[in-house]
This record gives sequence, structure tokens and C-alpha cells, in this order.
Amino acid sequence: MRYDTVIIGGGLSALMCGIEVARAGKRVALVATGNSCLHFSSCSFGLYNAPEPLKAIESLPAIHPYAKMGAEQVEVYATRATEILNIAGIATVGSAEQNHYIATPVGKWRECWLSIEGMLTSKSGKDVDFKSATILYPEGFLDFYTQFIVDHLEGMGVKVKTHAFELPELVIRRNNPTEMRTVTVARALDKTENIEALASIIAHQSDKEDVVLLPAVLGFNSVDVLSQLSRLADRDIREIPTLIPSVEGVKVERALNRAFESMGGVIFMAHTAVDYAMEEGQIKSITTSKGITLTADDFVLASGSFIGGGLTAERDSLREPIFGADIEPVSGGEYTTRDIFEPQPFMSCGVATDNTFKVKIGGKVVENLYACGAVLSGYNPVKEGCGAGVAMTTALKVADDIINR
Repeated sequence: MRYDTVIIGGGLSALMCGIEVARAGKRVALVATGNSCLHFSSCSFGLYNAPEPLKAIESLPAIHPYAKMGAEQVEVYATRATEILNIAGIATVGSAEQNHYIATPVGKWRECWLSIEGMLTSKSGKDVDFKSATILYPEGFLDFYTQFIVDHLEGMGVKVKTHAFELPELVIRRNNPTEMRTVTVARALDKTENIEALASIIAHQSDKEDVVLLPAVLGFNSVDVLSQLSRLADRDIREIPTLIPSVEGVKVERALNRAFESMGGVIFMAHTAVDYAMEEGQIKSITTSKGITLTADDFVLASGSFIGGGLTAERDSLREPIFGADIEPVSGGEYTTRDIFEPQPFMSCGVATDNTFKVKIGGKVVENLYACGAVLSGYNPVKEGCGAGVAMTTALKVADDIINR
């Protein structure tokens, strides 16, 4: 099968790159092994852990993906990423110029660049824009720690009350406690009769409080449940992330998939790239685990890091399993430190590229093979809080280079 561009991966970086290339009129195929790490998302996207991310980017080492683009280009691509999310139907709040804070499942605040609209956020992480709140949650829900959230809000001077609600469908499911998880509750709350029942509960339980806070379990199969519920209950309702899996992350993945396919993109789901053909220093085709050969002018490696299988670890080495791309090692060849609370060097390892993210194999740059996202070297997504930011901005940089080749 022939395409203009083939992207290996199915996560945030792959989809962002695919959408941008597809909307430029090119025929694009995604090769996706399975569900992406978006299912572990916490309803937000990080650009860099600093109050003013773009200023912090200016001082990063040359190997860092942001440094390869420069702060000005990062800002351009961060803005474009927000636009693409909006095109896909994902409304966000936030700015690349100034981080804000989003509530976590255990009540504390976490710095972020963008958060999904409707989440509980704070400009400073030290105060909120309301004086009182009602926290409602399903009776027996296992992925939401109400008391932690209460303690942190009360520490900010907010008057909080809580209420565990019941719905007939959830009462039945509580007979098996393992059923009271995020996805199960979300599916129940997608039903019109349950949304109407919940709206009645909210209206009855929160007549005097400024806001109503719910676990982020609304809209598993539709995007407008929160606004619908707010209208029915006539209340200011906001959501707080739950433990994984993330309903918001699933919604983002589905929305980007729909956007990509609506632009003519093709997804080979449950396929893994297992082999490739190379001629005259360029990739000519890849072969998937189901025996399908895909040829293209350009290829993009957006296969993720260790969790997604984009990188694999041996006892004393790391490797990229599809192309055998060069891996940039850490200083001194040490992949770990003895202190488990320190940033681990292996987290900064990844595929070696030139400054335009063209992949190196055997020390040579492959002109039509690009890499973007978590498979790249030179940054620590956990320490720096920049996993989503690197994923989206490098994807759009690669897309631009492919479009303009």
C-alpha cells in the first residue's frame, strides 16, 4: 500500500503529526500497536515545569528537543497544538507564557500548560475562585480520594461539604467492588436517565455552595455531558481528575482519532512495525506484524518510550527495536543512580537525531525518517514535566518539514 507519509505510533505525538500532515492534503497512514498512553493522562498537558515555560526553554542544553527548535518555534507549535486540539473538539484553558495549576486525584496542585476545560484549576496553586464547594462522588467509588481533596481545599480557606450519591445502576455494580472503577462509573453516567438523576441530586445537595466538584467521569462516549449537566442542575460544576485510567485521556485519544480519519488519514490499529526496507540510504517501506507492507516518501517514528515499546531495555543496553536507530547514551554510560528519588539517567535516553529530528542509523542521518515525541533523547519528561509539550511541538515541527520538503 502506498502513502505519502507513514507514522509509526498511535499516541499524542503520532496523531498530532498525522493530523497536521493530512490537513495539508497528503495521504497519511498510522501504524498503531494499541491504545496509547493518553489513557494515563491526568486531564492536562505540560510544556515545562517552570512558571514561565518559554523563558526556561531558552537555557536548555543543545541536545534537548526544545533547544533544537528554539523557544520561538516552540511557542509557535504550542499555539498550533492548542488550535488542533480545539479542531478535534477538545476545549482547553492555559497559555505557554504562564503555567497554571490543576488539582490532582489526591488534592494537591500540579503545574501545567493546558488543562481540559471544566477541570478544577488555580492560577497560583495557592487559592481558588470560590469560597464554598460541595464534593459529590458515587458511593463506593474506588478511584477518588475525597478526604485528601477536602483537606487541601479547607487549607485554602474553602468551606467544603461532601455527599456520596447513589444511582440504581451503580448500586447493582457495587455488589462487585471491583466494578466501582472510573470507566464503569463513566459508562453509567453517559446514559440520559442517569445524567438527569444526577442533576436532580446536585440541585438538591448544593443549593448554597459556590461550586459543585465531581470526579472526572463524565462524557466517556460524548463530549458535552458536563455542560449538559450544568444546565440541568443550574450549577457551576467542575471536575477533578481520578486515578487512571483517565476518562479525559480516552476522550482526547478518540477525538484526535476522529479528526485524523475525517481528514482522510488511515489507522492500521493492532499492527506493529516489525521490519523495513532501505535503499540508497532512505527508508522505502515498512512491514507490519500482520504482513502488510506500507511504502511512502516519508516515515515518522512516534512509537513512544519504554511503556509504548518504542525503546527496549536490555541488562546493559537500550535499543530502538524497529530500525535499530542510534541511541544517545548518558554521560559515563550509567543508566541508573543508586538514589531512587533522583532523576534516573535512562529517562533522558532515546533515538539520536539531527536538529531537524531526522533519525541517525549507524551514525548517518536518514533523510526521510523522522522521530518525534517520547522516543527522542535529551530530556526527562518526569523531572521536567514536558512529556506532552515535547510530544506535540516536535510532532508539528516534523509535520512542517515533511509538508515543505
